[in-house]
Amino acid sequence: MNTRFKILAMASAALLLNLAWTGHAMSQQSEMPRPEMDRASCEEVQWNRDLLRHYPWVVEACHEAIIVDGEKWARFEAEFDRLNRDGSITSTFRNDRGRSLGRVRLMPGRDQRVLLDGRPYRFSQLQRGQVLNFYAPEDIYAFTTQPGAPASELVQVVEPTDAEIATPQLAQAQPVADQPPATLPATAGPLPVVALAGLLSLLGGFSLTMRRRSQRLSA
Repeated sequence: MNTRFKILAMASAALLLNLAWTGHAMSQQSEMPRPEMDRASCEEVQWNRDLLRHYPWVVEACHEAIIVDGEKWARFEAEFDRLNRDGSITSTFRNDRGRSLGRVRLMPGRDQRVLLDGRPYRFSQLQRGQVLNFYAPEDIYAFTTQPGAPASELVQVVEPTDAEIATPQLAQAQPVADQPPATLPATAGPLPVVALAGLLSLLGGFSLTMRRRSQRLSA
């Protein structure tokens, strides 16, 4: 009887020790440091120059900035368009009012996933029209699917072609100089000619009168 009691007591003690060790391990896991996250305005983000040059609308497309461990990540919403033959994806970025601003081609890695409703999906499993969240780390020309992701999980941007970058410009018409008419319009009548002839006759008569007076005085 005593032997059975001792065995039962030893088993109970071992079970209690096991439970205590498991609880301690779980408490250590729950106390592991998590990245601190906060939010900021898109105006506080320092944008990459190449990103601004290729996609000048990117600032307007930014919805907010997520701060993870002191680093800013601009958040975007994009509508999935298609999976291209080379493995890249094309998505249409839109602003917080839902207006489409431009398309971006991204080249995800083979093992990269994107979260939809909390579940990870391959990019090849996406369907047209699904809305995705992308994040651009501050002053880096790349995107990620999660803020605070390591550099190995960056989704590279496929360089756009010149035709994709170029914006249509309105043709400016060259001003044409007004050419003077070949001949002056015949709007003047004969009145100026008659007046000029009368003035010359008057001057001629006046000079003749003065000449006669000078001859009389000299005689």
